[in-house]
Amino acid sequence: MPTKRRGLLASFFLVESVSLTDRVVVVGGGPAGLMAAGRAAEEGAEVLLVEKTARLGNKLRLTGGGRANISHAGDAQATSAHLGSAGPFLSPGLTRFGPRELMAFFNERAMPTAIELDGRVFPKARNAHMVVAALRSWCLAQHVTFRYRSAVNGICVDDGRVTGVAIDALTIGGGAVVLATGGVSYPNTGSTGDGYRLAEGLGHSVVPPAPGLIPLVCSDTWVAGLAGVSLQDVMLEARQGSASLASERGDVLFTSYGLSGPATLNLSSRIGRLFERGAVAIRIDLAPDTDAGALDAALAQRFRMAGRASLGGVMRDMAPGSLTKVIIQLSGADAARPGAEISAIQRGRMAQLLKGLELHAVATRPIQEAMVTLGGVSTCEIDPETMASRLVRGLFFAGELIDIAGDSGGYNLQAAFTSGWLAGMGAARAVREPV
Repeated sequence: MPTKRRGLLASFFLVESVSLTDRVVVVGGGPAGLMAAGRAAEEGAEVLLVEKTARLGNKLRLTGGGRANISHAGDAQATSAHLGSAGPFLSPGLTRFGPRELMAFFNERAMPTAIELDGRVFPKARNAHMVVAALRSWCLAQHVTFRYRSAVNGICVDDGRVTGVAIDALTIGGGAVVLATGGVSYPNTGSTGDGYRLAEGLGHSVVPPAPGLIPLVCSDTWVAGLAGVSLQDVMLEARQGSASLASERGDVLFTSYGLSGPATLNLSSRIGRLFERGAVAIRIDLAPDTDAGALDAALAQRFRMAGRASLGGVMRDMAPGSLTKVIIQLSGADAARPGAEISAIQRGRMAQLLKGLELHAVATRPIQEAMVTLGGVSTCEIDPETMASRLVRGLFFAGELIDIAGDSGGYNLQAAFTSGWLAGMGAARAVREPV
């Protein structure tokens, strides 16, 4: 006969006739949740993974353009440096389960990995579905039980300790719960902010979510004409008023609405919350290894030798064709005019534009399109060694739900796997050695 148990904000829910205090319940079937479930089971715990959608790893299947950029080669220090303010928080975990350990984990489970020249780590087959399959197979081998199409709407707590989770009117008992529900980007994959509400309901602080690794929307009318133009190895600098906010070097892609590409995405995570104060000026340095004086001298020599060749022809190899036209137009020069007749003033303007082509970013794209969600459960309230809540015994956090957001290039998935590994270990210990 089902009984009732206290918890969940003074509401009562039906529970199982036998309370399984040695069970770990993992909420969320993404990379962090799968890693936590498998690791807890490997440590001897009985594990139930609850997923609100019909399948596992929905967002993981989309990462890296479907190729799954699972990590970035490097040691713990190098990885934490790409995790922003959360780097120090995750550093202890990265020394125990970092990129090298993650690659070994997948290699040992029949999913060999490969490191690209830029350091990004992918499955050798470049197939994100294989990552999900490898994790699922591992979990099944460890006897993890899966429950699909089940949205957890509450965490049950009795006397300051987790006792299970509520799914509608049913309470599933458990001595530890790992919340790994993700953020709010790509909501069609199941990431709809459920974990924030659950954490706040238990007294945790949640840093308001914001879009990270997301394209920027610019107000400049000439941008649309450059859609599809890409720039390699340029420097971006973001400024607001007289203040320099952040800079990023890498590749950039012009879109019909503004800027994208790896450098833009990384920069967006640093400035995404600042648009409430107004537009942000984005300066593109197309020649970051050449100072302004040397560039002006090179242009002067080029123009002297141009003869009757048009300015457009002389400038052709300084930037992609359509961008060259924009630079000439913004400088006030005539593209059809012979290069040798260009004045020093106009030449100086072109040099300035090549060193600091300015756009005006007014917003990011919607958070639903963000690669990662900034914000989440405050790291101040989580034990970095175990991912355990400092407020509620038996509660653990993993993945994007936590206030951890890194650069593009595999750092965010590494953070998810590392935090999941730690949370699984901690949760198994919590049910094995309850206090």
